[in-house]
Amino acid sequence: MQTPDPATEPTVTALRLRADGMEPAARRLGLKAGDQLEAINGLPFRGDEAALRAQLGARGGKALALQFRRGAETFLVLVDAARLGRWEAVPCPLPEGATPERVDPAGLQNFEVMRSAAGLYDLYPVAAPTLAMVAPPLWLLQMRLWAPGATLVAALAAAAVVHPLLGIGVWAAAGVWVRQSAAAFLRADRMMRGLAFEGAIAAKGEAAAHAAHLRLHPQDRYLFAPPTAQATQAA
Repeated sequence: MQTPDPATEPTVTALRLRADGMEPAARRLGLKAGDQLEAINGLPFRGDEAALRAQLGARGGKALALQFRRGAETFLVLVDAARLGRWEAVPCPLPEGATPERVDPAGLQNFEVMRSAAGLYDLYPVAAPTLAMVAPPLWLLQMRLWAPGATLVAALAAAAVVHPLLGIGVWAAAGVWVRQSAAAFLRADRMMRGLAFEGAIAAKGEAAAHAAHLRLHPQDRYLFAPPTAQATQAA
């Protein structure tokens, strides 16, 4: 039996994002030049840019779970845009004995991560929950957005004094406004607290998103963790 000659074996390639031509969709996810695409929906991706666009385009706008490698770290993001940027082909040896595990993108959502140089972090869903529309003041206060929350409560109270129907109208309009602007509210507030945009993590829920972030940055501390929890985590 002849031993295969590596020089004659077909080169298996994967894709890596180039620094030039990064699209806004990639920047919104926190993707960076050099990020290498490893898997789609949990299955290893091996192919060229045309193959990637074909997979993304075939979903008809539905998101796919893309796993990227950045150095020694891997992370998962939901992607629904066919264009993320310019790619370059890189050698990608097939792992021996790898058993792929499928990922259902329908059960995931993207969480935006804000992080400081000191290792403080916060994360929240990119798409605001229904509570933001149904009870906008409650959601604002729950997310510690004190200023907009207090302003909205005052506006609702004033409208209700003028006429109950006006109060209902302001409440409904506020729900639409808050849900559409939720990510912007949160990003601005966390920036004032010293955090900066880090990227996005796809996870099944907030607890899973925290766990995924801490796997990448085990020394980080949640911005709103009580002092005892922070001390335990540091220990």
